Amino acid sequence: MTMQRVSKAVLLLWAACLLVAPAAIVSAQEKPGDKQEQADDNATKGSKDIDQVVKYPMDAVLRAVKLGMETYGFEVKKEKPDYLEATRTRHVGVFLGSGGEKVKVRLSTASDGTRVKIETGKGFVGRLGKKNWSTPIFNETTKILAGK
Repeated sequence: MTMQRVSKAVLLLWAACLLVAPAAIVSAQEKPGDKQEQADDNATKGSKDIDQVVKYPMDAVLRAVKLGMETYGFEVKKEKPDYLEATRTRHVGVFLGSGGEKVKVRLSTASDGTRVKIETGKGFVGRLGKKNWSTPIFNETTKILAGK
C-alpha cells in the first residue's frame, strides 16, 4: 500500500467515526422527555373518569381541583363556580403530539358534600400519545383537601 492509499483509508475511517459516534452517544444518553414520559405513564396508569362525592364544600373543592390540575401541567381555560375546563400543554415525547388533553370538571352539591365529575377528552390529533388524567387530578385534589 502506498502512503496515499493509507491516508485515504484513515480519512474514510475517521469520517465514518464522526458520523456514527454522535448517534451512538445520543442513543446511549437519556433523552430530555424520557423522565417526564415515565412520570406521566406512572401517574396515568389505570386512570379513568371520576364521578365521586367528597365531604368538602364546593368552593374548597374548586380551589383544590385547580391546584391539582396545575400540578400536572394543566392550564385552566374556562372557570365557573361549578365548572372547570383545562388543557395540558403539548410536548414532544415518545409519541408525537403527546399532551393536549382537555379535562372537564363538573361540581354539584350532594347531601353529604360535593359531587365531583372529572372527564378527560383525548381529541383526535395525537390520540395515541394522550393519557387519561382524571384519576391523578382527583387523587391530588383529595390530598390538597386533606391538607397533606
